[in-house]
This record gives sequence, C-alpha cells and structure tokens, in this order.
Amino acid sequence: MLLPTYSTGVPIMAGDWVRVMSRRTGVWHSGIVRRIFPVWGVGFGVEVLNNVKLGGIIASDWHEFADGETVLLHRRASSPALVREILARAESGMGKSYNLLSQNCEHFASFAFTGKAESKSLQTASFVAACLVCIGFLGSTLKT
Repeated sequence: MLLPTYSTGVPIMAGDWVRVMSRRTGVWHSGIVRRIFPVWGVGFGVEVLNNVKLGGIIASDWHEFADGETVLLHRRASSPALVREILARAESGMGKSYNLLSQNCEHFASFAFTGKAESKSLQTASFVAACLVCIGFLGSTLKT
C-alpha cells in the first residue's frame, strides 16, 4: 500500500503544518498532521489537529479538514526530534477554545510548529485596518 500524498506527490507526514483555503471565508485554515493510520480496505487515513470556531482544538479526518478543497503542505519539520516536539505542543492544546484574536487556527499551528503563537494573517489584516483608519483620518482633516 502506498502512503497518502499531497496533490504534488509529496508524502504526507506527521508533524506537517498544512493549510487549506476556505471557500466560504476566503482565508487559510491551518492544522497539524497528527498521524497517518491504516484503514482496512481503503488504504490510509490522516488525522489533522486544528482549531475551529465552535469546537476549539480538535482532531479532524483529512477530508473533514479539507472541506472539499486541496490541502497544501505549508511547512515540514526538519528532523524526527522536531516532529515529536510539534506533536507534543499540538496535543497539549487539545480542548482549548477558539479565539480569533489570540487562539485561531494559525496561532495554534504556529505554536505547535515553532513554539510561538503567531497569526501572520491577523497581523496583516490589523495593519491594513490601521492604514485604512489613518487614510480616513487624513482624508477628513484635509477637507476641513
């Protein structure tokens, strides 16, 4: 039996930081591959830890995580020791709740992968919002 692969043909591995573009929201959804396991008569299943709005940090089936979209490899661990660290951090978050500003799916995956909870998407959105506020303020002061 062949191990499961991404659409690029690269094998899926535990500890991978994966992303999928949500058709509904237009933003990336991130997760960490927890395990690949044999499924009798089918091949393999893949479990992804991810943070969802109404469920917090949960384990999802690959197809549930994908939600009909293509799952992409975002980052891969450089060593088996790092994979163990990533999985330990990811599993330590199980059951924690979702918070858009401090514990969204990207914060979760970043923390699991690097030890630092960051959301580049949220940082970018905050920067754009701040720029729009400044532009609006400057535009209103120039009219007076």
